[in-house]
Amino acid sequence: MEHLLRKIRVLVVEDEIVVSEDLQQRLVGLGFEVTGAADTAADAMRLAASSRPDVALMDIMLHGRPEGIDAAEHLRGELDIPVIYLTAHSDSATLQRAKLTDPAGYIVKPFDDAQLRVAIELAPMRHEMERKARRVARWMSATLTSIGDPVIATNTRAEILLLNPAAETLTGWTQDEAAGKPSSEVVRLVNQKTRHPLDDPATLALRHGLVMRLDPDTVLVTREGKERYVDDSASPITDEAGKVLGAVMVLVDATDRVAAQTRVDTLTRQVKVLLAEKDNYELKGAELEAFATAVSHDLRGPLRAIAGFSELLARSQRERLDATGQLFLERVQTNALQMSRMMEDYLRFLGLTRQQSLRLAAVDLRRLVHKIFDDLAAVPGQKPARFVCEALPQAWADEAILQHALVNLLGNALKYSSRREQPVVEVGATADGEAGKDFRTYFVRDNGAGLDLAGAAKLFEPFQRFHSAAEFPGTGVGLAIVKRIVESHGGRIWAESQPDAGATFFFTLPSKAPSEFMPA
Repeated sequence: MEHLLRKIRVLVVEDEIVVSEDLQQRLVGLGFEVTGAADTAADAMRLAASSRPDVALMDIMLHGRPEGIDAAEHLRGELDIPVIYLTAHSDSATLQRAKLTDPAGYIVKPFDDAQLRVAIELAPMRHEMERKARRVARWMSATLTSIGDPVIATNTRAEILLLNPAAETLTGWTQDEAAGKPSSEVVRLVNQKTRHPLDDPATLALRHGLVMRLDPDTVLVTREGKERYVDDSASPITDEAGKVLGAVMVLVDATDRVAAQTRVDTLTRQVKVLLAEKDNYELKGAELEAFATAVSHDLRGPLRAIAGFSELLARSQRERLDATGQLFLERVQTNALQMSRMMEDYLRFLGLTRQQSLRLAAVDLRRLVHKIFDDLAAVPGQKPARFVCEALPQAWADEAILQHALVNLLGNALKYSSRREQPVVEVGATADGEAGKDFRTYFVRDNGAGLDLAGAAKLFEPFQRFHSAAEFPGTGVGLAIVKRIVESHGGRIWAESQPDAGATFFFTLPSKAPSEFMPA
């Protein structure tokens, strides 16, 4: 706002001497400073370069020709000086050409002092605002160009406005070719499994006013007909008043993610095959050890690298990432942690399938249960739950192995009740003797989501899930581990539950020391 602290300096370019003199006197009378007067385009450019006025009053027609436009182009483009055109009667072609020079205003002859004052005082402010807008536009363009992920922007009709270089490479379209085309024509998406075309994310974001994301099986069909797996987010762009201005899509080449997931799926299928074969014949311990070693070798190294590098990226670059970039980084970290947990659960389950000697001793279950619950409740982000634990009779078990079963049961109870306003987890023992004189029945109960047991015949089989990973995270191995542990002690396990009415898991354990105990 420097011009408010000093006089605005004005260059007058007018070929009629009487009009020029009158104009200069008016300007001085209105409190402006006149830096000079010219009657040709050449003089105007020379005076502007030497005096650097804040604004130039330029007659479009100089000596019968539209030389004012030539001078205005030079002042605006080379010297960054705003120009206000003085005009009387000009043909439409001249006026159209004048518009291309982006003038700061027009004053129609004859003009009055009020009109003159307003035009001159607004011109520098408008010019400064335009200068800032151009700087922001250049900054945004440089930022989008340097982003490694493909970024695509559309207008409110889902027509392409911008493709950054990464988007050009991924889609096969150039910015010039794609501009103005429907987003659905440039970003052609299909489901890789069903081959059904998918709705355009930008159109969906504009229609619903929400951030839209793609199905994991989405592939992008490039202009050349090639297919690439992609992850995507599309969101509407709004102004300060909430008015939708367009949409922006961020595409991420997901080829590596799909390859890693395919490897995990392959290993999972191999585990299922091995377990099915073990139900038919005794699997040799050496073969099982070799498979566990292969799983460990295949997954542990890459997972450590993914987890380590993503943590380093989060520490050093998080502030440089936009909201979408931070979301993708969190997804990488979450999925790496989930895959690591899956691997450890798989290996623990495989270890339990082998014959092994149990170190049986009297176990204070109440103490053990309280310790496990306290550890689980202390995990960051865990919702507080009310814990009820009766006086539990001791059991004869291998405490180290039994602890794995209780961690899974109590962890599930906390997880599936976490959406209740007041989660409740209860551990107890039944009073009846249904388990027989040598065993006691214990239970873990929650007030959580529950499940339909009619459709859960394979509840205790590995890799069976009855809630989606989006609702409750997990690997589908925990209850299979619990069953193996309980059965290895000679006991059994079963469940009682209804949807949205919590669940109770009952299990039996030896109540006294046997003279000789062979694992089941």
